[in-house]
Amino acid sequence: MKKNTPYSYSMIARRLFLGFLYAAALRRPAYLGAAEIESARNNAAAVFNSPPAAAPAPEVRAAAVSSAEADLEYAVRKYSDKAYTPPAQRRLDAAGSGLVMLQGFHWYADDYWYRPPRGWWGVLSQKALEVAAGGFDMVWSPPVSVGSYYPREWYNLDSQWGKKEALLEAVRAMHTAGLKVLADVVLNHRNGSSNWLDFKGPDWPSGTIVNDDEVWAQPPYAQLPRSRFGDEGQGDLGARDLDHRNPLVQEDTKIFLRWLRNDIGFDGWRYDMVKGYPARYVRLYNEASAPVFSVGEYYDGNRQLVTGWIDGTGSGPDKADASAAFDFPARYALIGAVETERYELLADNGRPSGLIGWWPAKAVTFVENHDTSPRDPGFIQGATQEYRAQRLMAYAYILTHPGIPCVFWPHFFDWGKDYRDRIKKLIEIRKTAGINSDSPVRIVSASNGLYAAIMDGRNKQVALKLGKSWGWNPGEGWTQAASGERYAVWTR
Repeated sequence: MKKNTPYSYSMIARRLFLGFLYAAALRRPAYLGAAEIESARNNAAAVFNSPPAAAPAPEVRAAAVSSAEADLEYAVRKYSDKAYTPPAQRRLDAAGSGLVMLQGFHWYADDYWYRPPRGWWGVLSQKALEVAAGGFDMVWSPPVSVGSYYPREWYNLDSQWGKKEALLEAVRAMHTAGLKVLADVVLNHRNGSSNWLDFKGPDWPSGTIVNDDEVWAQPPYAQLPRSRFGDEGQGDLGARDLDHRNPLVQEDTKIFLRWLRNDIGFDGWRYDMVKGYPARYVRLYNEASAPVFSVGEYYDGNRQLVTGWIDGTGSGPDKADASAAFDFPARYALIGAVETERYELLADNGRPSGLIGWWPAKAVTFVENHDTSPRDPGFIQGATQEYRAQRLMAYAYILTHPGIPCVFWPHFFDWGKDYRDRIKKLIEIRKTAGINSDSPVRIVSASNGLYAAIMDGRNKQVALKLGKSWGWNPGEGWTQAASGERYAVWTR
């Protein structure tokens, strides 16, 4: 601990106590062998040959650090396990959820690319009423900490998405509009403030990093203490992979989430890169912070793996408190189908393909997100008409089918009024009919050139047709409610 530390003696004692508990459970750290070091060095060369991002001006950083240090000290006092008892979770994703979600950003919305007066948080504030009028119930925001997806100082909220004050205004604006707000929380990994592992805000020792992280292959760090344990999941070359078995990591994570929930005002979490650490930690952190909704990014097309992760985040026989997961398996099938007209990809033994065919109440369906959309700053405006038509077909699918659908910000706000109105109409049909996360589906056709299905909502039935074959309609008694290039929707 440095001299002139702003932390109280109680905080120092807490860290020493947790460190003692962890050290007592460990043997001497095991070091990588020569071959492993050489392999790790080669794999990580591209990452470590470039320095961390340039620091902000000294006076700007000083103000942010002062605020962050005060927030950290306050959060530790108020939200440590000794001081705080979390309430029971009151989840919005119970069976039959009618939620519709918006991803409230994209890769090119931060200040590396786009510089509105109050950052991206200011844009969210301005658009809050329009988002609510579009039929959305929940907005997923980007990571709040400086460093974003490679967070450096958790409590420094002056990030590339805007200043802390603008973030608070955005959360208030969305709540005023009746929207719930999810924070994107990055718990798998962290980066240091001035080098690869000097963790600040909260301060953590090098022993919080798993022993097979690529940082240990770098000469400046090779002899520092490290965790005895290896990574429990998928690693990330861009940052240090954390050991969630460490009591200090667990305690500080719980405190941070409680602070975001109760003081910053977030309602729930989008857990980033959950393939990096076991599902049981998500269960622990949900129980500690009581979100109204949480969803994990288990980036994999294997439906069994995604389902297993969801199961591991819940307790009790019904797993009602389990986290939802993005339905990557359904998304891969859906995009494959609309791009090739092979609609047999959307059916699996009479049920929808993907997670929605197995556990729809916990499936967040989507067409694109910041990870799957092309990584090209000009693509949002330059996307071809065919690409846009295919994505609108995909929206007709997710907004009429079970699951919890999530719309991508650029598709709603950046592709023109007609495109936005078509998405809004599909959301309106869903809500009017009472389609929800568990709505039954009867697939009438899933073949080359034609997909047709009928969904039972609480109030109405909805029929969907996709594809170039126009020889199908649901028959008498149906009213066409929406149509576009290669899709049509009816209600009854």
